[in-house]
Amino acid sequence: MRDKPYCNAPWLGLYYEGTQGCRPCCEWKGDTFVGNIEEYKKSEYLHKFKKMMYDDKESKFCRECIHNEKIGSRSRRQYYDRWQYCSEEEMPFDKDVKGIYQIIRLDFRAGNKCNMMCRMCGPTSSSLLEEESAKSPNGIEFVQHLDTEDIYSLDLSKCEEISILGGEPSIDLKVRKFMDYVAEKYPKVKCVVTTNGTNASKKWFDTLMKFCDGAGLQIILSIDATGPTQEFQRKSNVRWNVIKKNIERYRLAGENHDGCQVSIQLTCSAINMVTIDKWWDELVNTHIKIDPNQVWWPEGMAVSCIPTDLKNKSIEFLQNWIHNYQTKIVPVGHDDDKTVYSTVETFINILKTTKYTGTKKFIQTQNKYDGYRDENILDLDSRFKVMMNEG
Repeated sequence: MRDKPYCNAPWLGLYYEGTQGCRPCCEWKGDTFVGNIEEYKKSEYLHKFKKMMYDDKESKFCRECIHNEKIGSRSRRQYYDRWQYCSEEEMPFDKDVKGIYQIIRLDFRAGNKCNMMCRMCGPTSSSLLEEESAKSPNGIEFVQHLDTEDIYSLDLSKCEEISILGGEPSIDLKVRKFMDYVAEKYPKVKCVVTTNGTNASKKWFDTLMKFCDGAGLQIILSIDATGPTQEFQRKSNVRWNVIKKNIERYRLAGENHDGCQVSIQLTCSAINMVTIDKWWDELVNTHIKIDPNQVWWPEGMAVSCIPTDLKNKSIEFLQNWIHNYQTKIVPVGHDDDKTVYSTVETFINILKTTKYTGTKKFIQTQNKYDGYRDENILDLDSRFKVMMNEG
């Protein structure tokens, strides 16, 4: 038994999603407590979670933080580790302490309203996927929709940061209402918003800019590639050329406001890591910092589905690309070249350190969505033929 927990998230964090419930953080890959905030605070689920943090062996469901630390990236666990003690009088990180000690970080997802149907997503995070699945004979027919109005009862006076996701927050009026409330009542709370970049309306930007005069705003654009790969992995009625124009508006917002930072969070999957040679140049030329984030679920979209030969070809492409970049053959004009090197290095580390587990689940996932949508992954790239023929 450890002397202190290996993660402080259960005492300091709250993840609240209208289609799932509550848990300490979004990185946790295990079960979620089904219920509202007050039920969660009193639950045996949270009590057991705290006790688990004292186990000698870390949970396999903490694999995202474990993996990020392994490849040299920052993890959420390291974020919470900054609070060893909340005061000199007490040590609140005790497994028997009830409820949440204080909310340092809130991850809020009001519901699943979304205008995309991403292959690595699910019905609980996309209303369009919920509709698509309900029409299928073997699909999910029901997604719970909790009343999340109790979010307004939280004391956020000690909160450093709120993270807003969806669904797609830019098209959900409930999300905009909560963000306006936080900006007015808790001006010292930083806001981190993850958006798919399909909406850059004035009303949405008016809400975003309220945080620039407070503790700050971080805009994370969920962009996984460009052109056909982006449109295939993140299916939407909004085409890539529209999203590309919106990316430029977000980039300019970051340049023109000292309190606003903009970055791209790229979901590394079995699809975009195989085709990276087709889209990487265009994406890096947006001149926005790119943060890779590996897919763990569904398993049929994970990097572990990529056969070794294909992974090695992507690694070779990246190594050649960074060599050319370093010798100024591919100048992209970044102010800080280190961000480009770091991103490419992370891609390579993800590909090198992810063990190949076969393509059976990849085949199942792609056949499912290809069947729903009358698409064929082989039309995207012929290299997937190898992956679709293996068991």
